[in-house]
Amino acid sequence: MEQLGERISLLLLLLTIMNLSASPYPLFIVLSYAVHEAGHLFFAKIVGAGITDFKTSLCRLSIKYDCTSISYFKESLVCGGGVIFNLAFFAVFAAPVFRYSEKLAFFSLCNLSLALMNLYPVSVLDGGGMLRCTMYSIFEEKTAERVLKLTSFIFAFVLWLFAVYLQLVFSSNISMFFISILLLIELCFSL
Repeated sequence: MEQLGERISLLLLLLTIMNLSASPYPLFIVLSYAVHEAGHLFFAKIVGAGITDFKTSLCRLSIKYDCTSISYFKESLVCGGGVIFNLAFFAVFAAPVFRYSEKLAFFSLCNLSLALMNLYPVSVLDGGGMLRCTMYSIFEEKTAERVLKLTSFIFAFVLWLFAVYLQLVFSSNISMFFISILLLIELCFSL
């Protein structure tokens, strides 16, 4: 399983390099990721969720929190913290005063894209973490896990179908295609 994780990380690194090299302003993509992770850290600190593990691999930053002593609502805030920060940065830099700067408009859109992608309800993304918190607060653990796994697989499969459609019709967005495949692989091995 560890080798699979390293292979997936290597593929994500290649996708990141592809996106950065195709981008007119690669630094703003990296800054958007930093804003996202800062959001998670900020909300973890606010709600009192301690950091238990902090790892970086080829292109993945993994932060694990101790959420055993906080409510599901607070844990959901930690999961959604990155999205909240990205949306806040999008709102600030989408303001009319920054509309005339191509670079800041690009930074704004990077934050919006990252927020929307992470809201997707797949267990390995932030939206999946928020869904898990909601399911655990409604159902017992076994039922919540089944609902989360089924929902995650369905949404990852729908993303894959959409990516295939984009490839076939427009011959574009190869990144989304690869990301959807990686999500499906990760979900299949976590079952």
